[in-house]
Amino acid sequence: MNARITLRVTARLALLLALVAGVARAQVGVGPSLVVSAEGTPVLRPERVAAEVVGGTYAGVAGYFVGRGIGTIATSMMSAEQESARDRIVDGVGWVGAAFAIGGTVYAIGDMGSETGSFRSTMGGVAAGAATSLVLSRLVFRGRIPTDRASATRKWWVATLECSLPAIGGTIAFNASRKWQR
Repeated sequence: MNARITLRVTARLALLLALVAGVARAQVGVGPSLVVSAEGTPVLRPERVAAEVVGGTYAGVAGYFVGRGIGTIATSMMSAEQESARDRIVDGVGWVGAAFAIGGTVYAIGDMGSETGSFRSTMGGVAAGAATSLVLSRLVFRGRIPTDRASATRKWWVATLECSLPAIGGTIAFNASRKWQR
C-alpha cells in the first residue's frame, strides 16, 4: 500500500515539474540568439518565468491567509445563526485575496525592466488556472483537502495543485501579452 502511495506522489510531482518546465520552455524565444531587439515581443528568459510561477504560488498562499483574516474581521459581528454564511464569506474573501496576490506578484515580476504586459490578461489567466485547479482537484483528489490525519501527503498535493495552477495560468497570460514599454 505504501509503495503505491509513493508511486502516486512521485507521478504527481513529475507531472507538476513537467507543467512548470513546459511553461518555461513554451515561453522561451526560438531563435539562435537571445539578443534583445527593440521591435516585436521581448525574448523571455526561463528564470523570469520560474520567478513568476514560484513567486505567484507563494504570494497566493500568503494572500489567502490575509484575505481570510480580513474576512474574519469583516464578519465578526454576524450572529451565531449565520455561522455557515460567515464561513463561506471568509473563505471567499480568502480566495479573492489569493487571486489578487498571485496576479499582482506575477505582474510585478514580469513588469520589471523595459517590458510590460496586461494586468487584465494576467488576472484572466489566474482565473483560468484557478478553475482548472478546482476541476482537477475534484477529479484527481475527489474533492477538497481531507480532514483526517492519515492523508497528510494528499493534503500537501491538493494545496500545491490549488496554489500553483493559478500562478501558472497567470504567468502564461501575462507573457502572452508582453511588449516593450514605450
